This record gives sequence, structure tokens and C-alpha cells, in this order.
Amino acid sequence: MENLWAGFALIFFAALSAAAFGVPVRVRRVYEWENTWLLGFLFAQIIIPLMAVELFLPTWQPAMSAASPGAVWLAMVFGFLWGWGAVTSGLGITSIGLSLAFAVIMGINMAVGSIIPMLRRWDAVPGDAKVVILAGIGVCIAGVAICGKAGVLRERGVEYESEIAVRTSSPGKRAGSPFLIGLSWCLISGVLSACANLGFDFADGVAREAVALGAGPLSASLGPWLPVNWGGFLAVLIGTGSTMIRKGSWRKYLAPRSGRDFTWGVAMGMFHFGGQVPYGMGAYFLGRLGTTVGWVGFTSCTLMAANGFGFVMGEWKGAPRSSFKMLFLGLSTLVIAMVVLAYGNKLVTR
Repeated sequence: MENLWAGFALIFFAALSAAAFGVPVRVRRVYEWENTWLLGFLFAQIIIPLMAVELFLPTWQPAMSAASPGAVWLAMVFGFLWGWGAVTSGLGITSIGLSLAFAVIMGINMAVGSIIPMLRRWDAVPGDAKVVILAGIGVCIAGVAICGKAGVLRERGVEYESEIAVRTSSPGKRAGSPFLIGLSWCLISGVLSACANLGFDFADGVAREAVALGAGPLSASLGPWLPVNWGGFLAVLIGTGSTMIRKGSWRKYLAPRSGRDFTWGVAMGMFHFGGQVPYGMGAYFLGRLGTTVGWVGFTSCTLMAANGFGFVMGEWKGAPRSSFKMLFLGLSTLVIAMVVLAYGNKLVTR
């Protein structure tokens, strides 16, 4: 039980950090989204992880060499796909807001990222635990769908008058097109973002080798993130770098009064790292199905925290009462799902 509580506590902290990750994009003043995104991921995936492993996992290089080369390369490939999920999520958050974007992305992310690790260990999972965990995942997906519906109701209520104004002044324009485009980016991001958990799951051999070389199990959980991060940053570099070259927005890094946005970009990297490492530690504490139960708990808590940040940033200002009721129902459903998953995880570890 102590491990269970420690695991969920770490995952909850990771979810808070992950939810705060999108805030710098919404509060920037000088940078374009691609400037903030590239800077944040440079710190999140390269600078901070390398500093962390040098301090807490000095055996990371021999552990990486001892692990299966195929698994390491596969983790990098999943990381590369996840990186493109990160790029498209930046477009989605910019277009439709933090709350709704997270609802769509996390719903797809949860389904793909949690079920595949469970299928890899299917024969080792007790029958009653399978039923409970799959039910918990189903309830969780329903909760995310309800939260997404709340976001749609919010969007309709807040944007109704402006849509009428656009149609009146320019009958040829459709105010809903940017929203649909942003929603499409979020759908793509949801599928690709799940690859982060898949890469971490496939790279677990790095952590095992680090433990064999004398590292503690918690510090060893840093190891699997390295190949995932390297692949992810390559995708982010290609996506945001090409955008900055095309738009000329790379000059924003040298623009007057850009220091504030630079600070927010570094903070984004710290938020992202704070979402990764505690999640890996929490998954370790949850045991055999840590990357299944833990991922669902992580995505659920991230969604709830993202909605909290969305409220603070005024994204729900002027929203109709029906959207608030729907959001409360969705968040309550997610809480129920987490209780079900905790019980299912207990059945696995009994």
C-alpha cells in the first residue's frame, strides 16, 4: 500500500507539471509558438536530462551500451513520433486553448498509451485484474469524452456572438474553420503523443542494466527517457526549425523585450522534465502494470490540472452553465476511473 500511495503521489505531481507545460505558449508576448516550443524542448529533452543523469545516474552510458540495441533504437523511433505529437499539440493548444486541447489529446493518448503495454504482459495479468483495469480504462475514456464535450459547449457559447459578427461582415468566411483545424491537430497529436509511454516501456532494459551496475531503482528510471528524448527532440527541431526558417521567426530570439518569453521557455522545459521523471518513478512504484495504470492516472490528472489552469487563464470566462455542469461530470468520472484502476493494480500486485 505504501508503494501504491507513493506511485500515485509521484504521478499526480508529474501531471501537475505536465499540465503547466502548455501555459508558456498561452502567455508569450514576443515569441511565436515555435520559438517557445523549441526552447522549451531543448531544455526538457537535452540539457536538463543530461544534467540529471550525470548527477543521479553516472552509469547511464554503460547501461545504454548493455541494453538491447534494438530496444534502444525502437525507443528513439517512438520518441521521434512523440516529438511530432508535441509539435502538433503546440498548434492545437494555440488554436483552441489549453483546456479543450488537453481533453482531446489526452483521451486518444490514454487509450493508445495504456492498452499496448498491458497487452505486452497479458499472460502475466490475473483474470480479475484484467477485467477491472480494462473497465477502469473504459470509464476513463468516457470521462475524457465528457470533458471534451464540455469544451465544445464552452466554445459554442463563447464564440457564438463573434461567429455571427464574422458571418455578417464577411459572408464568405467561416469562423469555425480555425477551430476545426486546431481540433484536427489535436487528434493527430493524441495518437503520436502516446508514443512517449510506448518508448519508455520498450526501453525498460536500460533501467534494468543500470540497476545491475549498482544504480538505485528510482535513479535508474531516468535511463529509459534518454533515447525517447533524443528521438523526440529531433522531431521538434525539424518541425519548429523549418517553421522558423519559413516565417523568419527565428529573429524573435533577438527581439527587444524577448527576455520574458525566454524565461517562460526555460520554465516550459522544467515543467516538461517535471512531468517525465516523477511519472517514471511512479510507474516503478506501481509495479508490473505501472506503465498501464500509471499512464491512465497520469493523463487523467493532467487533464484535470489543465482545466484548472484554463480556468485561471480565463479560457472559461463567459462559458454557458451547461459546459460547467458537463465539465464537473467529466472530472468526477475521471476520479471514479482512477479509484477503479487503483483497485485493479492492487489485484495485480497481491
